[in-house]
Amino acid sequence: MNKELVKEDAPVVIVSMSQLLKRGTSEKAVGMAIEQLVESRKHWERNELATANDTLYGILQHCYALNNTMTGNDSLAKNLRKGLGNYIEQNKYKFTDSTPLISKIVKCVFGTDRKRVNAYSTAMRVALSEKISVIDLPKFLREKGGVEEVRRQGTVGKSIKVKVELGRTVLEDPILAKVQSDSLNASFSTEQTEEGIVLLATREDDGSFAIRRLIQNSSAIKAALAACSIVGAEKEKAKKMEVDAQALEDDRMSALAKLKVA
Repeated sequence: MNKELVKEDAPVVIVSMSQLLKRGTSEKAVGMAIEQLVESRKHWERNELATANDTLYGILQHCYALNNTMTGNDSLAKNLRKGLGNYIEQNKYKFTDSTPLISKIVKCVFGTDRKRVNAYSTAMRVALSEKISVIDLPKFLREKGGVEEVRRQGTVGKSIKVKVELGRTVLEDPILAKVQSDSLNASFSTEQTEEGIVLLATREDDGSFAIRRLIQNSSAIKAALAACSIVGAEKEKAKKMEVDAQALEDDRMSALAKLKVA
């Protein structure tokens, strides 16, 4: 019997993300996690691509869980993101600064097939915006008619108005820098009622940012805010998690109080 063939066709067992990310340093663990998902993806492509989506949904579920674990400002999330950056550099993947985290993970796992990576990452961003939990992701994909249908609905289904409202939360973020000049003030129109403005800048060789244009065009401002909609969606998700956690704690305290009375 061909041992190599048996090895290649053997099912790939995915260790839970929480267990895997506890192995060694978190910077190295993220690379191990992605490599494991790559092997699982290859196995799925060899053996199950034409007949079933369950394994695909499982791989995407792990990508989704990895994204959620790496989201945040705690030391674990920061180290995992640093590890992902190292993995991306080692494998020579190219991303822009605005590429969502989930899109980076999906590309690392599924390779360079742009159409497929785009479909999967779009579907995952839709799930994130709708605050789908990790455990419910496969059910969500099945009930929506599959990844491609979720991608299609996500591309055309969310109105610019909804995206603008989600993106508007960035206007309350901490101030990155303050600039003031007579030329900027002269370019500003007090007749415009839009909440924000767009400052078009270039990055200079010395590392500074040079403001080239002050834009108060409503469409441009809305487009900029819509581009930040994922930030607003993540903030809403974090708020919901806090509310849910508080509700659980309230239920626990209520139950304890009832036990004491009894």
